[in-house]
Amino acid sequence: MDLPKDGPSTNQTNDRDTPQSRQKNGQWDLGPDLKPSPLLKRGKSIFVYAIKNYLIQIIIMVLALLMLGFAIINWDVLLMPIHPQNPTAIPSATPSNWADWWMRVQSFLGMGTLLVALFVWYSRIRDNWEDHLPKRMSVFFFYLGKPVIICRYVWLANEDDLRAWGQQVAAQAADNEQRPEQRLKFSPEIKTRNPGLIISERDNTICRHYEICFQLNALPPSLIKESGMCRYQNFASEDNRVHPVPQELVAALSEVSYWQTGREHDCVSPDKPEQI
Repeated sequence: MDLPKDGPSTNQTNDRDTPQSRQKNGQWDLGPDLKPSPLLKRGKSIFVYAIKNYLIQIIIMVLALLMLGFAIINWDVLLMPIHPQNPTAIPSATPSNWADWWMRVQSFLGMGTLLVALFVWYSRIRDNWEDHLPKRMSVFFFYLGKPVIICRYVWLANEDDLRAWGQQVAAQAADNEQRPEQRLKFSPEIKTRNPGLIISERDNTICRHYEICFQLNALPPSLIKESGMCRYQNFASEDNRVHPVPQELVAALSEVSYWQTGREHDCVSPDKPEQI
């Protein structure tokens, strides 16, 4: 399978450090593990996005809700037209017959319809907001159940480029960009999972995060000499170069263990992005 030749240069030969140079204070540094976006921050971002892009619709909806609230406050309770022994105890606004009572019930049913419309409208705003977010992806290459190439939080231009861009990034991490005749040989069983929302530690922005997983059929020559090591790269870290890191350490990451243990029940085909 041919790999695209275009892509950002990572200067693998000059930038990649030895295993010892990646250690800090006797511990391996894998860079930050970006956390899911907090619900409060997510809601604030959706609100700001809605104000900027749907201001007129919001004003109309607020006015409609105020008018409906005013009407409800000035209505008496919906008493059924079953008159008690003392007619003087009946409020003057109480329905006098079943037809009048049913018309008022329909008014409250209309309020429920309005609430449904509000939820549909919110879902549409949320979908447009998520499509508007910057995109990142993480690429996982395994061989015989062990991680060999892991590139996390790579910038992604379009989700349609997920498969091709994942192969390109992995080829650079494996030094195959300098050896075009050497190709990454992987299984056609390529898997991805539903994208999530993460928050970047650098600029505190919310990003849409994609993941794609490949299974290598054979190790490229550049990785055979690094037995027990994984080519690891984290673009959320200040040092986003490729480093050889022990496979056991990389396998302990939650995202890596997800794919290593085979929990792909929510995976979808990368050629058919899911609809949220």
